[in-house]
Amino acid sequence: MARTVVILGASVTGLPIAHYLLKHTADKVEGLKVIVVAPNTDFYWPIASVRGILPDMLPDDKLFTPIAPSFAQYPAERYELVQGKAEHLDISKNIVEVRENDGSARKIQYDDLVIATGSSFKSGMPFKNLNSTKETKDALHDWAQRIKNAKSIVVAGAGTTGVEVAGELGEQYAAKGLKHITLVCDDELPLGTNIRRDVREAAKRALERLQVKVIANARVTSPANSSFPGTVTITNKSSNSTETLQADLLIPTYGIIPNTSFLPQSMLDSRGFVKQTQFLRAEGHNNIFVVGDAGNLESPQGVHADKQAVHASKLLEARLLGQEEQAYQPDERVMLAVTVGKNTGTGQVGGWKLWGWMVWLFKARYLGTDYAAGIAKGERTMTMKSW
Repeated sequence: MARTVVILGASVTGLPIAHYLLKHTADKVEGLKVIVVAPNTDFYWPIASVRGILPDMLPDDKLFTPIAPSFAQYPAERYELVQGKAEHLDISKNIVEVRENDGSARKIQYDDLVIATGSSFKSGMPFKNLNSTKETKDALHDWAQRIKNAKSIVVAGAGTTGVEVAGELGEQYAAKGLKHITLVCDDELPLGTNIRRDVREAAKRALERLQVKVIANARVTSPANSSFPGTVTITNKSSNSTETLQADLLIPTYGIIPNTSFLPQSMLDSRGFVKQTQFLRAEGHNNIFVVGDAGNLESPQGVHADKQAVHASKLLEARLLGQEEQAYQPDERVMLAVTVGKNTGTGQVGGWKLWGWMVWLFKARYLGTDYAAGIAKGERTMTMKSW
């Protein structure tokens, strides 16, 4: 009996699940077909985007890997790659309505559905996939040119992305006296308040060693899309007073939103994330799996997305074979590695602080570009070296 699994998304969660099913499960399930729906033709490695937006730092082939060639290893009747985005989900009929990249509409019937659509930045920054591979590449190239032309740059937001962007800019430019870099932080220290204070202090010191100016307890209140060169208005959170900076460029690094607008409101929590069970299902829908940033079980981090993708692959196989399923165990520990340029960083695993050399060894040198292509090809995941 034919069985169709539709996977929405072709990034760090969707692609490993598709490859796992085709490589390990398809021979065990008669008539299994895997349909991957995504607007991007290439796998994009967003972890390295903080370096990729700088000019002449990373070529496109370090950030992008074509998806289709790696699927040619499987029998053609077992898979289909659909270039498009989900627009509506009819849960009563098990149908997902897709708008393909050429503008045509299509309805795809599924037996099992995987929502691996990830998240985006509110500002449309290319720290995540945009609407297509071309759009993502164009945005990266555009930002690289803007950064090249700018002499003074303000980075708004001091979470992981903001610290890493400021660190890259500081190492390449501020430390060499080439550009003035400012990081605006909405607390007294960078990173979240759930992070050890000494980790946050280490991030601030590392940035300041690179001559990055850190403005604490403040927010950028100018529109992120205002024209530059221009004025950046910064509001102090404590006094509500404002100050202005003249800048050639403002880089917003905050505001992650899940890519779930195509789903029925009943499936979503108040923030727009899918209500997700410990069996990585959408609540009340046993044939709809949810993995990664679109779900609300864990915070939107790559380490969580990878762990969920690995577990969901095994859950899907067990469901298809009629075997017992094991619940997913969310990891409530802090798991954080923050780079500050190519040579150092800081972080935390559980209650332990990471030394700078550890972050250099495991992340800062290459930002994962040394193994990203292997994920696209179905050879590994972020944490599993054999897949």
